[in-house]
Amino acid sequence: MSTSTLNTDKDSGVESAANLKPKEHGAYAILAIPMLTAIISAGPTIVGICVAGASIAGFLAHEPLLVALGHRGARAQRTTPAAQHRLGVLLWTTVICGVVAIVIGSTDVRYALVACGVLALISFMIAIAGKHRTLGGQLWGIVGLSVPCVPILLAGQQSPLLTVEAWATWLIGFGATTLAVRGVIAAQKRQTRAFHMSVVGGLSVAVAVLTASGFTLPIVTLPMVAMAWYLLFAPPPAKQLRRVGWSLVAGTVASACWMAAIL
Repeated sequence: MSTSTLNTDKDSGVESAANLKPKEHGAYAILAIPMLTAIISAGPTIVGICVAGASIAGFLAHEPLLVALGHRGARAQRTTPAAQHRLGVLLWTTVICGVVAIVIGSTDVRYALVACGVLALISFMIAIAGKHRTLGGQLWGIVGLSVPCVPILLAGQQSPLLTVEAWATWLIGFGATTLAVRGVIAAQKRQTRAFHMSVVGGLSVAVAVLTASGFTLPIVTLPMVAMAWYLLFAPPPAKQLRRVGWSLVAGTVASACWMAAIL
């Protein structure tokens, strides 16, 4: 085998691996941070680890599925065999981890896992339809990606009410940051941001009302909501979008540490 062939094979392998990674980078944080916070707060359990494994495998299966279905263009089609293989491995991992969690989990955990499965299936259907980059698709993505924290908290003996409150808190925080990022993009296109500001304003009011009503967790979204307002009032140029992403991750981690201290 010639050196050129070796280089070609190596480049092809690198390209295949790159093409099969999820492209929606913000989704990594939406999936990982609530799960890690739940595991830290509730303590590691077999059910929790299995739920985390199933969630990560299901998330990583998103891109191979789109490539295998031909939704990523002609260049990505060269990686279809690799995509099909990886998709099979990841789906089996998801099923096995999910079944283990269902078998040894409590009744509440089982109900939560069924809900997770339904939400994940709908998320896959939205992606297959090519609607995952729309506002509705992104908001649904927040719901589907953050929900694994629910069975993890329940497996750690957290009460159902506090568990739902934790999940709702994440939905508020990620909803605010998602609308803020879309507002930044709208500003670059010289489009109005009135809708984005209205939604973030509504979420801010919701945090205030819930906190005044005695709920202890919604207040932890303050770092995320504050960053959302900053981005809406002072949208950065396009070349700083990567920095914006890392700043939002830092705000989310701050909210996660605050939540972990309360739970």
